[in-house]
Amino acid sequence: MNDAFSLSISVVIIAFGIWIAAGTIGAGSPLAWMLIGLLPVIVGTISLYLAIREVKAAQRI
Repeated sequence: MNDAFSLSISVVIIAFGIWIAAGTIGAGSPLAWMLIGLLPVIVGTISLYLAIREVKAAQRI
C-alpha cells in the first residue's frame, strides 16, 4: 500500500509540473515561469526514482 501510494504521489507531482509548464507555454508567458513549472517535474522524477529503488530493494529481501 505504501509503495503504491509513494509511486502515485510521484506521478501526480510530475503531471502537475507538466501541466504548469504546458500552461505557461500556451499562454505565452516568459521563460522564467516555464522553468519554475519544470521544478516540480524534476522533484517528482527524483521522488519517482527513489520510490522505484525502494520497491526493488524491498523485493530483494
